[in-house]
Amino acid sequence: MIKHTFLALAALALAPAVHAQDEDPSAAQTQFARIASWEGRWNVAETDALEIVFESTARGSTIIERWETDAGLHSITIYHLDGNRIIATHYCPQGNQPRLASLPGDSDQIAFAFTDITGFDEGESHTHSLGFAAQQDGSLIRTEVYTGAEGLGSPSSYTLVRAPS
Repeated sequence: MIKHTFLALAALALAPAVHAQDEDPSAAQTQFARIASWEGRWNVAETDALEIVFESTARGSTIIERWETDAGLHSITIYHLDGNRIIATHYCPQGNQPRLASLPGDSDQIAFAFTDITGFDEGESHTHSLGFAAQQDGSLIRTEVYTGAEGLGSPSSYTLVRAPS
């Protein structure tokens, strides 16, 4: 499944920006419910320096993904339904805010593609695609691709494991 996620996100990185979505509203709702089910604290298997927290706000209509380090809050991504898709807005430490829209798919693999960006300064990189793949053991593979002055980067992934209560 990890290989499939890398391949899907690599193909997604080469796709044009998403401007309209034909996704079935119920599919987006199912994917959003999946994201909401991740509420809580997650350890990142690849590093002890980072934890990721998902939390629900606005009466369940918005999910916040916080990246936390020992130095404090690193970044956040906000997820919310927008008709027949989910919008993910990433608030990057560089000061830009790329927006991504969900792509059709099942709830076990959720992919987002770049739509537009605010606060962008020349020379910065930004998130171009983002994906999550739920694993049978309950962990998540979170994969992202950034683009910058050099073009599209390679996919990078983290394995998220629920932190003990």
